[in-house]
Amino acid sequence: MPDPSATAWRSSASRAWWPTAICLAAVAFVLVMVAIRWDKAAGFTKLIQFGDDWAPQRLPIIKDLPLATVPGGGYDGQFYAQIAVQPTPTAPEVQNALDNPEYRFRRILLPLVAHVLGGGNVRAVLNIYALLNVAAWLLLAGIWWAEVGASTERGAMVWLACLLSLGVLDSVRLSLTDLPALLCLVLAARALQKKRPRRATLWFLIGGFVRETVVLAAATFPAGKKVEPPKVWVLRGVAIIPVLTWFVWLHYKLPGDFGTQVFAFPGLGLAQQLSLCARQLAAGNFDSRYIFGLIGALGLGYQSLFLLVRWRQGDPWTRLGLPFAVLFWCFSAYTFSGYWAAARAMLPLTFVFNRLLAKERSFWFHFLIGNLFMLHGVWRMLP
Repeated sequence: MPDPSATAWRSSASRAWWPTAICLAAVAFVLVMVAIRWDKAAGFTKLIQFGDDWAPQRLPIIKDLPLATVPGGGYDGQFYAQIAVQPTPTAPEVQNALDNPEYRFRRILLPLVAHVLGGGNVRAVLNIYALLNVAAWLLLAGIWWAEVGASTERGAMVWLACLLSLGVLDSVRLSLTDLPALLCLVLAARALQKKRPRRATLWFLIGGFVRETVVLAAATFPAGKKVEPPKVWVLRGVAIIPVLTWFVWLHYKLPGDFGTQVFAFPGLGLAQQLSLCARQLAAGNFDSRYIFGLIGALGLGYQSLFLLVRWRQGDPWTRLGLPFAVLFWCFSAYTFSGYWAAARAMLPLTFVFNRLLAKERSFWFHFLIGNLFMLHGVWRMLP
């Protein structure tokens, strides 16, 4: 007859090791998926998604380099990578290489970091830029591990839902700005947790130059009493005004538009997305764009409603996600047409949603409804 105490110990040990093991397996998965995109000649430029359609307009300095390219128009990372090679907004050849110079140069900081670290070597700059998201992923993985207690069952599931979310993995896979901007927001929120508003202000300021949506969160922080002292408004100004000044300068100096096509009357874009996906599925078109387009839109909508009904003014994490919970309803059909773009923009909402689940009695119910589209992110990460 088995020893009950030994059985209990094995059960306890199992609960202790499997959450850590599955998270480490996720880390290995991401690193392997990045490693297999390496090419001896092209380096890690497969992560940037240079499109053949843009080849004639590329910067002259990179036209003869062995770049990994894809048929068609490619993706947004190719524009930020070229800014990293030559971060000069007013240079005609740079403007010619970008689809929307004003819009792309708003997110100047990540390309600028790659430019400095590359030390003038064009190939090094491109490879460094391609790997900045990987570095951000690893750093965020460690920070989030400690934040949610990933060695526990619920903590591990929350960690996985966030670090393997569609928005996070797409940012890594396509060398975009969403994940590094999220990292800045997480660091800002943790600084506020520790009552360090100045440090939080610095992270908001940095994040605003990585991706402009950080300004939305910065406007709600630092959060204090009902009647906020002048110091709070000064810190908000420090976090926001330099970023807005940069935007205004770009608007008057560069061609392009402000990206207003991404917004619509509240709820209209979501309704159009759900209608489109439902019609396509009813017609027998089971393309992942429509299957996960439906699941993803509903999942993000659920995350938004979950946060809106549980809003607590004094909680820094809830306040971090609140502007994005509202922004979600203002997305246009154009934004939802590639719903992964909405998932990337809503990364702060996804992280806050999952963090708040830890104390929910109906954890698995909320978790599955809000995170089922994570499977699409893992699928898209495969080669």
